[in-house]
Amino acid sequence: MMTPFLLNEYSRWFLWWPVGLAAGILLYFQLENEPSLTVVLSSFIFILSSLIGVRYLYRQHKLFTETACLFWIYALISLATGFTLAKVRIEFLATPLLKETIRSVEVTGTLIDIEHPDLKKPEKRRITIDQVQYDHANPSQNLPTKIRVNTAAMKLDAEPGDQLKCRVSLLPLSPPVSLQGYDFQRQAYFAGIGAVGRVQSCQTLSKKPKTRLYQARYALTQQLRKHLPGPTGEIAAALITGDRSGIPKDIRQHFTDSGIAHILAISGLHVTLVAGIIFFLIRRGLALVPYLAENYLIKKWAAVIAMGATGLYLAISGYGFPAQRAFMMTTLALIGILYDRNPLSMRSLAIAATVILSLYPESILSISFQLSFAAVIGLVAVYEGGYQPLKDWMVRQSAQRWFRRPLGYGFGIILTTLATTPFVVYTFNRFTLQAILGNLIAIPITSLWIMPSGVLAVLSLTMGGSDILFWFWGLGIHWLSKSAEWIAALPGAAILVATPHPSFLILTTVGGLWLCLWRQRWRWLGIVPLIASVGFLFYNHHPHVYLAGDGSVIAYRFEKILYVSSEKRGRFYFEQWAREQGGLEIKPWPGFNMLITPDVLLMNDPYHQNSRHQYAKDSEQVCRQHDKAFILSNGYIWRYCRRFVPTQNIIDRHSLHKNGTQFVYLTNHGPVFVGLSHRLGHRPWRID
Repeated sequence: MMTPFLLNEYSRWFLWWPVGLAAGILLYFQLENEPSLTVVLSSFIFILSSLIGVRYLYRQHKLFTETACLFWIYALISLATGFTLAKVRIEFLATPLLKETIRSVEVTGTLIDIEHPDLKKPEKRRITIDQVQYDHANPSQNLPTKIRVNTAAMKLDAEPGDQLKCRVSLLPLSPPVSLQGYDFQRQAYFAGIGAVGRVQSCQTLSKKPKTRLYQARYALTQQLRKHLPGPTGEIAAALITGDRSGIPKDIRQHFTDSGIAHILAISGLHVTLVAGIIFFLIRRGLALVPYLAENYLIKKWAAVIAMGATGLYLAISGYGFPAQRAFMMTTLALIGILYDRNPLSMRSLAIAATVILSLYPESILSISFQLSFAAVIGLVAVYEGGYQPLKDWMVRQSAQRWFRRPLGYGFGIILTTLATTPFVVYTFNRFTLQAILGNLIAIPITSLWIMPSGVLAVLSLTMGGSDILFWFWGLGIHWLSKSAEWIAALPGAAILVATPHPSFLILTTVGGLWLCLWRQRWRWLGIVPLIASVGFLFYNHHPHVYLAGDGSVIAYRFEKILYVSSEKRGRFYFEQWAREQGGLEIKPWPGFNMLITPDVLLMNDPYHQNSRHQYAKDSEQVCRQHDKAFILSNGYIWRYCRRFVPTQNIIDRHSLHKNGTQFVYLTNHGPVFVGLSHRLGHRPWRID
């Protein structure tokens, strides 16, 4: 049935190549055990040669001339290519990881990054040191070459590029705390970071001469803060140089709750606006000279200058990955102008995605990658399919023309907000009812006021700076902040939701791609998986009992409450568990033990920590009474209960240290235990 449709859409097949790459990469990351490079390369060569051979030998067969079998061959090749690229990327990285804790060691290295995780305490910093060398290290040990450590309140007179000598304590990378939680181990591995820790003492060995680019970026940031003091200047610095360290926490929260946090991070919106503003200024400026406008292709001149300006903006902003993706896509659009092609096409988007996934396969797991491409794919799909009727309706000569343009512009904003909502809900457990309202207000202010005036104000610094331009720019930023604060205070601005089942994101992605990438009527079949995904949005797939891997805390979910064995110990664990289930209320256990089902008994160690003898006596008594149940404890309960309860029915601190974090699902057929370490598998970024 799909054969004629596939053949009719032959020109759109290329758009599915990056989709196949992404599917192959995701398949690689879902494996529990690391495959051999030899096996992967051999399999790829075999699949590629087999498919090409079959196509060549039977090229005249009706299987290939009358059906769309070619599309499935094409899909299989892209899938195998994505899988192979991910494996090759891992082999090239080979990040060394710390296996065991090091209490104190002296290291030397190059400071490459400084972060301020706590804005209320700016003296506390987190620094990243590269090219690390260890004092008196065992040469046989494969110790990390890049580490990230906290400086606490210690003074550190150093900047990126300086050589440091520090005494640090190092810890292995922490695994996720839940089945769908943020995987810091994997993220740090791809960033080249092999250990984290704390600085005990540190000194600067030598100051590296700063590059002109670094000096220019630092000087520009200071100039912006000088002309726009306070939070306004900090937001201005975030928009131009990417330095968000000085933005107050309450303002960040306002932007997050109103659904416009993306405006504070340099991404596709900012890069595209800078390119568009420069292109418009240059083209309109040259058009004022009749000789140039009549004899030269000033449109292409403007495109070349806009490319250079966008590249400079990328460098000044710090080469962030979202900005790099936006620069690549913007450059392709400007190259389209040079060759008289449509600058806004799905093909250029597919090329950009293919390049990024080929160089950095792990970027498919990045929320910034997902959000940026989801938004742009939705916009381009509307531009290709319904933009001309919409444009004709917007510019039609009538008395209603004055409000049709804003309606068309608002439609694009609503579309991008809806396209990114599933990814925001899945990743951040947050649904913002006011996100559409926030973007309808914030994006026009940013696009038509803040960024144009910001570009002009920055350009005016070459002549000393214009107070009028900076005042006008600061006024726009002020109203943007006030809008975010007002929207964040509205009811429903930040609704916590439980992490949906992975099928929700898979179905919404497949349905959205099917709607956007095809052109024929059969694309409307994409609505089916979108509707089906709603059921997984409300499907309760979360565990009932959580046991932290370090034995610090046990938590039990009952209705809208998460009961925890200790409110002091294991806070990081149970706060993450509560957030993943939509912000459950956290309460302590109402006693020493809790029989949650006839088969499962929870026992609390800290309750009796002041009397070990009494704890042993009470434990034996409880275990004797429930000798047929599964005993779950955050203490060493096996010492007292192994005489009454089978060892395999006891999960306590002893087994947790050995097997890692455990989750329990309470079913009609009894409890089902799932180990986090088993689910995560044995991969290069895991520490066995």
